[in-house]
Amino acid sequence: MNDLERFLAVCHGEKPDFVPIFGFFEAPGMAGGVMEKTYDRLVETGMPRDVGGSFSYNGRVYNMQGWYDYWGTTAPLEIDFFPGEPGRWPSVVESQEEGEYVTLTFDTGKVIRQLKENDVTYSMPDFITYDIRDRESFEYYKELAQAKNPWTKEQIAAACEKFKGRTQPLRLHLRGTWGDMRELMGPVMASTVLYDDPQLAHDVLDFFQEENRRFWFPVIECLKPEIVTISEDFCYNHGMFFSPEHFEEFCAPQYREDARVCRENGVAMFAVDCDGFVERAADLLADCGVNAMFPWEVKAGNDLARVREKHPDFILMGGLEKECINEGNEGTIEHEILSKVPPLLQKGYYFPNGDHGIQPLVTFEGMCRFMTLLHDVCGNPMGKFPRIR
Repeated sequence: MNDLERFLAVCHGEKPDFVPIFGFFEAPGMAGGVMEKTYDRLVETGMPRDVGGSFSYNGRVYNMQGWYDYWGTTAPLEIDFFPGEPGRWPSVVESQEEGEYVTLTFDTGKVIRQLKENDVTYSMPDFITYDIRDRESFEYYKELAQAKNPWTKEQIAAACEKFKGRTQPLRLHLRGTWGDMRELMGPVMASTVLYDDPQLAHDVLDFFQEENRRFWFPVIECLKPEIVTISEDFCYNHGMFFSPEHFEEFCAPQYREDARVCRENGVAMFAVDCDGFVERAADLLADCGVNAMFPWEVKAGNDLARVREKHPDFILMGGLEKECINEGNEGTIEHEILSKVPPLLQKGYYFPNGDHGIQPLVTFEGMCRFMTLLHDVCGNPMGKFPRIR
């Protein structure tokens, strides 16, 4: 089997020749590289420096294929074009440094304070103000970020030509719902606006979905990707930020429309990326036609065995505690993998992986021990890393 055939087998609940260690860039687990300081830590503790897979938050990537080859992991192909004239991102108009921090002011009025080296060791910035604060700031942002001039069917077909005959799954990413609104308003206003100004909330969400309809639905129809994803992060450690009733009013219509387009075009995995405790969200999303979620963070209380009982054919990705490969935690690796992965693989529809990105406390030996056992359990012969049993 090739990567595409293995991926589709897992998505359809069938048995591949071996189970891939597969992940997405937003929550790569052990599959898709590490941020630069974590990479340096792996090298300091024994990993060859030329392995590859180092990346920064600003998008710089060093030889990700080298990581896949060395650790025996895989990821999807990504759409590498925008089918029209993209809108403009907010730009920095003022920068003030203070010790190890920098405060950035943007043309939308957003102000954030973050570490100077935030692109190589990402931590959540301190958001002082957000892009959207009221109707006026939304209209300004909308004018700035509005994509224009969608490509014709002929232009889309020409751009899609390179993906014909692919042997890896291909992913297309859509605009989300509340999670995208939270990025622009902050979690407090994105929650209270549902009560205080529901029409503004609907208008913002319609702005996102209109981009999906005008620009991305035609690409899905032409390209027939195996994967469509949406990023939300509308859950934190105790569950969703807003009620099921609000989900039904504000989010469900988009998900049902997106799911219909995916279903009509043979998309095997329609997945949502969401941190935190997501089990209740999974119920709501499954009712709308979503059939996968990731990364199922352990510390938030997610239990994949419980989810599998409720949703027998829902595609699960991740769910293994990333901290077990950190220095001092290596003794937990065997239990973490053996208590979860074999029974989940037995029931199918599961891509085993870490429950988010690897942390700077990782050791090369811990990574090798984890990957050795995970590959063994998956019957996966890939990777050049030293097996430690």
